[in-house]
Amino acid sequence: MLTVGVEEEFLLLEPDGAVAPVSAGVLGVTDGDDRVRHEYTAYQLETVSGVHTRLDRLHDELADLRRIAARAAELAGARLVAAGAPPFRRGPLETLTDDPRYRRLAERYPGATVAAAGTCGCHVHVGVADRDLAVGVLGRLRPWLAPLLALTANSPCADGADSGFGSIRYEARRQWPTFRAPEVWADARDYDRAIEALISGGTALDIGGVHLLARLSGRYPTIEIRIADTCLSVNDTVLLAGIVRALVATLIDDIRHGRVAETTPSAVEVEDDLAAAARHGLVVRGPAVLHRPPGRPPAATAGHLRALLRKVTPALGESGDAVAVHSRLGWLRRHGTGAERQRSLLRHDPRPDAFVAALAGRTVPHPGRNC
Repeated sequence: MLTVGVEEEFLLLEPDGAVAPVSAGVLGVTDGDDRVRHEYTAYQLETVSGVHTRLDRLHDELADLRRIAARAAELAGARLVAAGAPPFRRGPLETLTDDPRYRRLAERYPGATVAAAGTCGCHVHVGVADRDLAVGVLGRLRPWLAPLLALTANSPCADGADSGFGSIRYEARRQWPTFRAPEVWADARDYDRAIEALISGGTALDIGGVHLLARLSGRYPTIEIRIADTCLSVNDTVLLAGIVRALVATLIDDIRHGRVAETTPSAVEVEDDLAAAARHGLVVRGPAVLHRPPGRPPAATAGHLRALLRKVTPALGESGDAVAVHSRLGWLRRHGTGAERQRSLLRHDPRPDAFVAALAGRTVPHPGRNC
């Protein structure tokens, strides 16, 4: 059984939607829980789960972490919100967390810093100790990144309106020079040489500044899949984690049995698929198809998602995750992705205070609520 862990990034917002740069105060009332940490800006937090083999236990810890962070945010006068980007306005560079490394990043990459400030992602770590094997998996992940992005798109709003994107976070983070899909490397030595070239050439500040959409973690013996927006609900996050773990297990099995990859898309094809996923998201509800905005085509990644699910179904059965994943996916098909749910909330009541309250209410799990 492969292990799995999750890092989730969150926004801290004022009730009127303005960013609330109060992370230092929030961390001051979490009783030293090192699973809740500061992030790039002072209006963000990150939570870090432990290592799990069971999705139900991962769910329980993620839910607990959201409750802890939300209570601390409330004491600091802010709302904890799970969205891939600030839905109203971002803070100035002065709201960067007072950390020497973050300051160096801002000085070296000012354009990327401004464009991507405040964007929030969900990073899933899957334990793979064999680095050569892990690098082989990275290359085979490339065609599956777009459906993972479409499934988890959760940043449709900017300046209080629908941006037209499912994930404006993806568009914003493309300003980082290393925010791209992994390549196909021969082995771990080849991967390490490529990473070192990025750093020595000034494309990345350090290993942590290599923002590949999937990479080997610089801290843990894991593959880190970084494509997803932070998810609106814990159930969305656990759905992602279950699919990602099953996908990694499947690709490991393919490599060990010498199976040829079904598809080997070029860099341009991968980028085109990712751009389409970020723009159009994934229409998973029948009614949403009827109310699609003019000029918005059906989501091409719907077919990719079906292919992904076919790919991982055997691994889900072997891990015992099939029921948990398919029940969550069924709920998502009925109620929409995070991006679709945000749009629905915005249409229902576009007032900033009402929208922020609705997002915050869906960020923190409550008994009997899945959304």
